[in-house]
Amino acid sequence: MKTSDVTKLLKTLGWSVHIDEVGDRFAIWKLPDRKVRIIYGVRNLSDGQQLDGTLSTSPETFSEAYKFIDDCGSNYASLIVKRSGWKVRTPEIIETHVRQASADIISWAKEQNLDAALKEKAALPTAAPGTGPLLHLAALAVLSDIDRLKYYQASFAAGDRLGFVPYITKDYIDRAVDFAKKYRKSRK
Repeated sequence: MKTSDVTKLLKTLGWSVHIDEVGDRFAIWKLPDRKVRIIYGVRNLSDGQQLDGTLSTSPETFSEAYKFIDDCGSNYASLIVKRSGWKVRTPEIIETHVRQASADIISWAKEQNLDAALKEKAALPTAAPGTGPLLHLAALAVLSDIDRLKYYQASFAAGDRLGFVPYITKDYIDRAVDFAKKYRKSRK
């Protein structure tokens, strides 16, 4: 089986499939309270084939907050990532393997505790590397932690960046506050 065959099968199973800006194939499965994303591919090995990839899950509101705060960001932000990914290694990848992988991935996503993951991201330090600070702001916005976000706003206005990486600007903080306010109001 080739990656294109896996793509066709995932479509028939109900996944929406896409190709990102660097050519990686990924698929999205929507659950009532979250999305599941897999980045996948088939590799030919000397002794068979391997279907593998990375998987993550996230509530739509987290992705919406992430995109709102960083308007150049992705439409999907991973809240929980399975670091070890997933892998099927066999002499030949067949339909049964793809169907089982799909079921296992959806089951994994359903088992993840979104509330605990949001709190974990909200607890990240402001000086976290990479996308950590943006994930931190998105989590605070979804949790409607307006007090902390306003503290960040006041600190930025006073010239104290609180250790945030350079790409986090006052505009990011302002948008996080705006999202948190709108989200809190929509839940009432």
